[in-house]
Amino acid sequence: MAGDKHPVIEHWSDLRIYVTVFEDPHAEVATWIHYTAEDEAYMGRSHKDPDNMTLDKLAAGLVRLDDSDIYPEVSAAGPITVAAKILDDSATFIKHCGFRQYPPPKQLVEKGFKASLQKDGYTAKDQLLEKVLVMDKLSKTPHPYIVRYLGCRVHRGYITGIVVERLIWDLSTYATKWPAEFAQLDKEAFLAGIESAVKFLHSLGMAHNDMSPRNIMVREDEDGYSSPVLIDFDSCAAFGGRLLCAGTPDFVDEDDPDMFVSLKRHDEYSLDRLREWWDKQLEGGPGGDEDTEDNKDKKGKEGKDSKEGNENNQD
Repeated sequence: MAGDKHPVIEHWSDLRIYVTVFEDPHAEVATWIHYTAEDEAYMGRSHKDPDNMTLDKLAAGLVRLDDSDIYPEVSAAGPITVAAKILDDSATFIKHCGFRQYPPPKQLVEKGFKASLQKDGYTAKDQLLEKVLVMDKLSKTPHPYIVRYLGCRVHRGYITGIVVERLIWDLSTYATKWPAEFAQLDKEAFLAGIESAVKFLHSLGMAHNDMSPRNIMVREDEDGYSSPVLIDFDSCAAFGGRLLCAGTPDFVDEDDPDMFVSLKRHDEYSLDRLREWWDKQLEGGPGGDEDTEDNKDKKGKEGKDSKEGNENNQD
């Protein structure tokens, strides 16, 4: 069992704060996560607005999550690439499992918060293990438009996350913050790069299943040329595989009866929606993929975005 010790929280940036919004405003749930340097994970939850809570109050509400509940054992993965212990923070990004999939510790479940998100016994740690295996497979034949994988994190005998190259801006943020620069992008070349990455996945018998402007980063080289980088392989799986989460609103066919099955057609649908979104951006319209998702990141005090900066859309 995890211990009762509390981590030291000194800054708002030490926490990842999210709010889940339901149709009933009284059901809104705030969740905050903290990871130590050794990937010990802590969670807090409340029905209160975190903007009205002090940092000390949030820190006091953290409860340690058991490694065995959220992380797969490294022995279950077979031969895999393990990332270096010492990383260059300016060039690498550590991705942990999505907070919604973490099972709350017993203390939080007793307060009425739901247990782990799972489907037919398929849990977050199953998803993390599959993701490591997918990224390891992709890294054997690197693709220029797929995020560079540097290995998985291992602590205490468990796989605790993955390490990828750090990129700064996702396509959605890029289009919003720099519309003039976005308009100068070579649309056809950019979309062709994304399609190339998708076809590469399909050639390996896998589908991404969650393509949206939030899951495409913009990489700028020294000459100022911008190219796409496909990220977020949480839902990437072999054709026919089951999914824990299904796509992004506006970019997934919510009428598809097989939303939670990995299929080539999910990517084809997303590509079509991406083209429509791009045209709407150029026309000055929203085009979807705004902050309208059920799960929104809350901004911390002093304007600090708890999504760790825009590069954290890699998360």
